[in-house]
Amino acid sequence: MQKLATAQELQSRIVTILETVVNEFKPLTDAQLRWKPTAARPAPDQWSILECLQHLNLAERFYIRNIQHKVDQLGLVQTSPTDQVLESDWVGKAMLYTVDPQVKIKLPVPGMIRPRRVGELNPTEVINQFVELHTLLRELLAKAVYLDWNQEEMMTLFGNWLKIRLGDALRMLVAHSEQHINQAMRVKKEMNNFVAS
Repeated sequence: MQKLATAQELQSRIVTILETVVNEFKPLTDAQLRWKPTAARPAPDQWSILECLQHLNLAERFYIRNIQHKVDQLGLVQTSPTDQVLESDWVGKAMLYTVDPQVKIKLPVPGMIRPRRVGELNPTEVINQFVELHTLLRELLAKAVYLDWNQEEMMTLFGNWLKIRLGDALRMLVAHSEQHINQAMRVKKEMNNFVAS
């Protein structure tokens, strides 16, 4: 897997994520964004669309700030990025596996990135923050190609003792977003089926 091709692919996937949020979720009413599958049957562990987006805001803000710090250290304007073969260590492989949209394993969500109660969330603020964060991620990704994705490391939500390579972190962020956007789309579909029945 090559860095520059991966960066281009990630850019494209972020665009799809943003388009989904703007086209599928932004037009919904506050009540629709807050609707939980619990309205149809008891399932207290399931999130609303709004909670899915807020979870992504909380989790990804941490990583995006760290990526921004790395990009800000670049200093002088770079002219051409160097390509490289991407390598993953066990931390990267494990974290990528846990957020893969195809993997059906549900892990407990740490308290610091668990969304507040749905009634306490402001839908407009949550969606706007999501769009801002992912727009910033696209901008940072365009600059991050000048960094060494195998050598640059950043701390994870688990602390400074567990670090992830920059390339794995970028891939993880996009996969994590896709995982919860897919979850939010399933909630929307279930909501539409529930209302129609």
